[in-house]
Amino acid sequence: MHRGLTKGKRSRRGGVLIATLVATIAIGALSVCLLELDSTRLRQQVASIDNKRAFNLSEAGIAEAYFAVKSGFSGNIGTQADPAKYGDGLFWVSATELGDNVIGLESTGMSGSGRVTLSLVVKRESQNLASMGIMSSQDVTVGARSLVDAYDSKGGSGIPLIDPLTAPPAPLRSNGNITVGASGTVRGNAVPGPGGSVTLGLLSLVTGSTTPASSPVAMVPVEVPTFTKAGDIALSRGAKQAISSAEAQYTSIVVGAESTLTLRGPTRVVVDQLTVQGTGGLEIDTSGGKVELYVTDWLNLATSAKLAFPAQDTAAFKLIATATGSRDRDGDGAADPAIRFLATGPFFGALYAPNARLALQPACEIYGTVAAQRLVIADGAKVHFDAALLTGDTAATTLVKPLSWRVVELPVQIARDLSEDPFDVLAVDADLLVKPSEARIDADVELSIKYLDLSLTFRSYVGPESAFNWSTVSSVLGIYRQPLP
Repeated sequence: MHRGLTKGKRSRRGGVLIATLVATIAIGALSVCLLELDSTRLRQQVASIDNKRAFNLSEAGIAEAYFAVKSGFSGNIGTQADPAKYGDGLFWVSATELGDNVIGLESTGMSGSGRVTLSLVVKRESQNLASMGIMSSQDVTVGARSLVDAYDSKGGSGIPLIDPLTAPPAPLRSNGNITVGASGTVRGNAVPGPGGSVTLGLLSLVTGSTTPASSPVAMVPVEVPTFTKAGDIALSRGAKQAISSAEAQYTSIVVGAESTLTLRGPTRVVVDQLTVQGTGGLEIDTSGGKVELYVTDWLNLATSAKLAFPAQDTAAFKLIATATGSRDRDGDGAADPAIRFLATGPFFGALYAPNARLALQPACEIYGTVAAQRLVIADGAKVHFDAALLTGDTAATTLVKPLSWRVVELPVQIARDLSEDPFDVLAVDADLLVKPSEARIDADVELSIKYLDLSLTFRSYVGPESAFNWSTVSSVLGIYRQPLP
């Protein structure tokens, strides 16, 4: 009896031990699963943190490249073989010129196992009149037998000998349509606005692109200066007068027949109404400095009015007519257009009429640039765009406007290696890498740049970018890049 009870107790104890062992194994297995789950979550959290850090590094690269482009550089920051170090990670940015001053920036950031590549497309815009090209915010008409071409004076003066084989392409643009009359020639691009078109007449020719623009061209805003007004000027037959003060403002200037008014630089002149009657002359003397002429209500250069430019310097003269609308301006009962540009003689400089129709007459020949609300180039007229004006305006500023942003695929070489040390992945020595501001890399192109040096003295340079010393630049006033010849 005693032995039976003992045997039963042993059996129950064995069952308890087995149950305990099973429970222990189950708890151990559950603990292992929980530990693995926790490890997985930890790895995911670390990966998430690394990806966030890589994203921030990539954004830092985009910001550094954006700042570099605004400062005049190409936007390249380091390379995959020699990236820029930032904190515990690294990045590099590749900049690609996409044409028409549009630049693609692609930044790859790496931190731990994190890998992110971002892309930003920006457009470099120079806020000067030449940056618009030969431009109309509405339609452009190029008359029969007219010529639109371009050259590069490189800051020189005089009437150039334009070689069609080596000259830069003319930038004819419109936010509307472009019409080229019979036997008219555009040696360059004729770019209509979005949804616009180019219509060619019999035997007319456009040597460049006629593809519509993806977005309208913004007209450069004008801020007309205000000075103390002086008395009106009215020159009778044979009279001569010069304006040589640094600043001058008038309500009315009338230059009579066989009279001459000289604007002697450096000067800025503002006038409500400017009339030059037949055989009267307007001379722009820029030998001593630049001349800016603002006409706010009526620009009336009559038939046979004479324009004279002794220095023949396209960068030294701006005629900005902000006049608009048709109305009776001379009291004869008939409506007068805001701009009547019938003068003879070649024009050297920038001619800008943002609010009015501008019609160039058959005998008109412009060296420099011209833009208007609506531009009509009459039969036989000629417009020669001076590409040097793109960087020749010391008052210009370079703007960089973002166009689009997106996350892009990682480079194949690094996407398949997710080890936790990006420096090992790229086989680079972290101690030898430089900070982002010192990692700018610029392709060797021909650089035309106007800038202020560290002493705020105006400087200019034309030549290979590899030979240019960027450490001497305080601020960039104008910049233009093109492939080396």
